[in-house]
Amino acid sequence: MALRISGHGLPSTSPGGSAGNLYVIVRTAPDERFQRLGADLWRTEIIDIADAVLGTQLEVPTLDKNLTVKVPAGTQHDDVLRLRGKGLPYYEGSSRGDLKLRMQVEIPKHISAEERTLYEQLRELNKNRNQKKHWWDKNTHRN
Repeated sequence: MALRISGHGLPSTSPGGSAGNLYVIVRTAPDERFQRLGADLWRTEIIDIADAVLGTQLEVPTLDKNLTVKVPAGTQHDDVLRLRGKGLPYYEGSSRGDLKLRMQVEIPKHISAEERTLYEQLRELNKNRNQKKHWWDKNTHRN
């Protein structure tokens, strides 16, 4: 981005002429903690399945200080949590963009025998809950 400051450049070569313009080139340095999209900042947070299901709290860096963020129970892979006003300042005005946290749910590649048993128990518990219900089945649950 280039900023032009009128009349603050080199002096005129002709007597009594006005000074030229000063151009300031502004470049932003990358920050490994964030990706920038306008005034908004993006960050990826990796959580495990248990934290996604039950909810958790994360310590998240911002431009100002670390914040504790509540991740709600039932968070899905690629859900985005928005921290309003924790991004970069807008060029015009006093407000700031947002810090957006993309939640990545990590699925374990290798699990212990005990974890396998627990996941199999969860599968059994969820079998009835996850069966697709049809509109004509809605009356089958009456007492």
